[in-house]
Amino acid sequence: MQSIPDRLEVVANLVKDRDVLDLGVVDARVARGNAEKRFERSGKILFFRLAEINPDIVGLDLDEEGVEALKQRGYNAVCGDVHVVDLGRQFDTIIAGEIIEHLDNPGQFLCNMHRHLKPGGRLVVSTPNPFYAKQRGKIWRRGLPQVHEEHTCWFDPITLNHLLNRSGYRTLESYWINPPGQFFKTWPRKLRGYFSHSFMMVATQR
Repeated sequence: MQSIPDRLEVVANLVKDRDVLDLGVVDARVARGNAEKRFERSGKILFFRLAEINPDIVGLDLDEEGVEALKQRGYNAVCGDVHVVDLGRQFDTIIAGEIIEHLDNPGQFLCNMHRHLKPGGRLVVSTPNPFYAKQRGKIWRRGLPQVHEEHTCWFDPITLNHLLNRSGYRTLESYWINPPGQFFKTWPRKLRGYFSHSFMMVATQR
């Protein structure tokens, strides 16, 4: 698997001049405040970056307040549950960035997105890597790994590939994602990709 510093290196080419659906576009951590405050504290989230490339991109999220805030900012946003939503249309590219690990039923989600994908379209899934090098230190210090309060499951490239196959997809490309900085804490990834920060898979329908 190739290592990249930013998902946008790959995703940009799948977004420009295409019908695109981006999933989970609102920060789920309500402890950060209302939707506007969460947007501010999340920095330049992927949806905003993608919208700079393709202003017609559609954002989907379960957070009604967040979706309304996006609409007020002028973005195309829809409120719905990715497990069961029916948007009545298909897309060239569906982006699922750091959402699958939040879901109750990842397999149901993938099957539902399958019917929203145009023939020959691309599904992009990125998710944290449970074997990230810094987790070792956290386990040594605390006895537990660090887990986001909204996460329900973990995947690695092997298990996610299996689930994609069972859900009607064929994996085309896989990438380790390693944001720049903190080399001394994450140097093991240079020896073994499985210590990388996160990973991304690009799939199409079988």
